[in-house]
Amino acid sequence: MLILTLTLITGFARAQTLEPFTATYAANYNGIQVTAERELSGGGSNWRLDFRADSFLADIREYSRFSLSDSQIRPRHYEYRRTGLGRDRETILNFEPRRVVNVSRPKRTLEAVPEQVHDKVSYQLQLALDVAAGEQDLTYHVADGKKLRTYRFAIAGKEMLETPLGKVETVKVERIREAGAERSTYIWFAPAWNHALVKLMQEEEDGETYQISLTKFSSGTKDRQ
Repeated sequence: MLILTLTLITGFARAQTLEPFTATYAANYNGIQVTAERELSGGGSNWRLDFRADSFLADIREYSRFSLSDSQIRPRHYEYRRTGLGRDRETILNFEPRRVVNVSRPKRTLEAVPEQVHDKVSYQLQLALDVAAGEQDLTYHVADGKKLRTYRFAIAGKEMLETPLGKVETVKVERIREAGAERSTYIWFAPAWNHALVKLMQEEEDGETYQISLTKFSSGTKDRQ
């Protein structure tokens, strides 16, 4: 669950544009130390966002290749691989007009999907862009390799945070879930740091809390550590 939490959301955005970056995160759950890293590379209409997470339980490698036009991210190809933590897993998706082809399991190919559909990495960056642009409708259709899911978020306000990189004002975003759901997720973006995700906290139904914190990032010519 901690590894899944680490893959939720991170991104940088300024004036509804993307900028290459590298971000490192630290997390701790029940004494398990985890290091995660995000790296955005590319430019123009050709971008790639990589995610890596390592612990003694499992290693995860995940990436999305996508284009950007009119502040909208459109995924082209997505891959996810996990080793350790039980059975190894792999998901490979190709995005076509109104269709998501599951290369790993063709029977799970999705037909007649909405025009704007994301993978589990690209929607994270779209959220950062939309928060930077002041969008109010933060709704995303996400193909996860099994089905099409809908993720909804709402701005919860502004909050000053003490971080390993210093004090910074953030925009707090809340994941909107079904009525009665006991799980809660909050994300804090820092406008002054190109809307970097500086903190994510998720509370499960059993009261367990997972949290990640930004420890280092490099974006353009700026470094923080």
